[in-house]
Amino acid sequence: MRLSKKFVAAFRSNPVIYSLILTRDWLVYRFFRLMSPARGRAFADELRMTGASRLCFVVAFNTPWVVDALTKGWQKYASGMLLVVVDNSRSPEARRAIEMVCKARGVPYFGLPRNPERHPSRSHGNAMNWIYYNIVRHLKPETFGFLDHDCLPIAPLDISARMAGKTGYGLKLISASNYKFTRSADDPGWFLWAGLCFFRYHDFQGLALDFRGNGARGLDTGGSNWDPIYSRLSSDCFELASEGELPIHLGQLDVKYQILDGAMLHIGKASYMGPSTAPEYRRLLTDHIWSRYLGGPSERLIEV
Repeated sequence: MRLSKKFVAAFRSNPVIYSLILTRDWLVYRFFRLMSPARGRAFADELRMTGASRLCFVVAFNTPWVVDALTKGWQKYASGMLLVVVDNSRSPEARRAIEMVCKARGVPYFGLPRNPERHPSRSHGNAMNWIYYNIVRHLKPETFGFLDHDCLPIAPLDISARMAGKTGYGLKLISASNYKFTRSADDPGWFLWAGLCFFRYHDFQGLALDFRGNGARGLDTGGSNWDPIYSRLSSDCFELASEGELPIHLGQLDVKYQILDGAMLHIGKASYMGPSTAPEYRRLLTDHIWSRYLGGPSERLIEV
């Protein structure tokens, strides 16, 4: 595995090869973004009919049990913003289950066109761009943003109040590379994490926003907004979320999970590679979350 990673890194470091890879990624992204624009506009009209001007978009991916907990937590704890689930799942069964959960909880649901990108981060970024260009720009809301599908409200949460007097809100991440940016040598590139980022629409209207990653600059999903947004603004313009650890006891295990602003439990990698993909661990974890924060397992719509 280590040798394979070194080979891939060396392969991608070739400027010609890397340029071809970027071209491929851009073509896939543009193809996807241009799919079904009329459906996006029609859904924007449906959202407009709700009267909501502050919207939180969640990109769902193959995990109905996560959306079940998220929508329940949002009902119980969140205020001031409409939750909208946009489904990027590859599994038709997962899409049906997620749509059922949303209907049962009165949450607007939209199924994206089939995303041709298989890489998780690129697929997520492409989905966010589809939402922005095919829904948000037609709707022109006061505020819009994105919350990770496995970032679960477990305490009172008012994102709109957190944004008071600021142009946006989210979790700040720093460049993971040694790339030197234009602002200053001691100010590395940064961005708001794609799983928690909110913006005042008017402040960025007309800019070519891009929620994909920027690997060349060490910026994950959302990092391609460095040029249109973050390179132009100080992080002081944004309300920044705090990070902490939440200890959880599961059977014989003591684990720690990320908690944001003391209100959002981030499971992390719920769709792939994470410990919650193991059935027994997932059962222990979800039983704890539902019993402790969401009114008990009887409130669940999806069995795990």
